[in-house]
Amino acid sequence: MSRRGVQVTVAGAAVVMAALVVAALGRPVPLLSRPVDDRTVTLLETVTTDLPTPPTATTATSAAALPFEPSPLLVAFVQIVVVLTAVVVLVVIAQLLRSLLRRRPHLAQHEEPDFAIPLVPSELLEAARDRLRDLETGEPRNAIVAAWLGLETSAAATGLPRLRAETSTEYTERVISVWPVDSQRLGDLAALYREARFSVHELGEEHRRRAIADLRILVDDLDRVSAEQSGQTEAPTAASRPRRQEEA
Repeated sequence: MSRRGVQVTVAGAAVVMAALVVAALGRPVPLLSRPVDDRTVTLLETVTTDLPTPPTATTATSAAALPFEPSPLLVAFVQIVVVLTAVVVLVVIAQLLRSLLRRRPHLAQHEEPDFAIPLVPSELLEAARDRLRDLETGEPRNAIVAAWLGLETSAAATGLPRLRAETSTEYTERVISVWPVDSQRLGDLAALYREARFSVHELGEEHRRRAIADLRILVDDLDRVSAEQSGQTEAPTAASRPRRQEEA
């Protein structure tokens, strides 16, 4: 279920629960009333005024005109059913909120002190550059979807496992956010992908320009991180050679 669908479901459930609570706390409303016997009324109207009216007929007519009063046991049963329904609705809302919180992007992961930031895979950089070129041609919706799917395919080259509760899009966001890249650009590109993948309205050149700008900055950031990681990897080797020569 999408986030918008979950929000609509939660709002509808809250309205239903509020209506049930109001109905449970309100006074009982007469639901049924016994119909008046038309034959008795017609008979009473045709009788002459000088004849005395039987007291039993008056009593019966007055009793028939009174509304039906439910028994206290019926009222208590209805209130119990309403309360149980409200409890079930609350449980459903709690489960929906829990599911929604679980599916939020886990971009704050890997802050453990023993976590080693992996090297930027060459596959990821090559895929990002290729998709950057592909974004400039074709229909904007298809180009944006293809650009993000290319990142998703190459994100697994880092070796970071995918969490059980996250989608492929959230996994890609989490993997790329391991390196010091522009998180706002990454989030905007992911939002454009979701809009292009799941929406029905038209996407235009403005969406394409946003995607190109986001991906270009991400490519520059990944290039910078890759260059820094390469320099850190080669520096100890270059520094160790003079020592070996001196020892020799």
